[in-house]
Amino acid sequence: MSSSSGDAAISELARRILRSSGVKIIHDGELIEEIESLAGELSDKAPKIIFGIESQISDSEDIFFMNTNSANGIISQNPPVSLEVVWIKGGNEKWECLQKKIVELGRAGYPGCIGCAGPAASEPWDEAFSREQNI
Repeated sequence: MSSSSGDAAISELARRILRSSGVKIIHDGELIEEIESLAGELSDKAPKIIFGIESQISDSEDIFFMNTNSANGIISQNPPVSLEVVWIKGGNEKWECLQKKIVELGRAGYPGCIGCAGPAASEPWDEAFSREQNI
């Protein structure tokens, strides 16, 4: 992956998901099999990570991530109002990048490893700056 601001937001949301104790993914229904695959892949490749992945269907084209004990995220064409929510600009095509990053970090031992998520993981996330890069 290149180091674009979109990639940085993908990495930040992946870290937030892995730091949470569970995630509810609200989507249009096209990702049911991919979400099930992610749950299976994480349990196979990163068995130390124990959290639930719940899927919920909505009418929205956006993909919303409600993390337990961690800030939320969204994949959408339009930014959310709150700067507490990580925004990844796009649609379902961004799901594959996020899924790969979640598995990659999980295999590396995140969040229990030191330095495995790169130097950006130890810096505070600047959502306002990230959004400026995407508009």
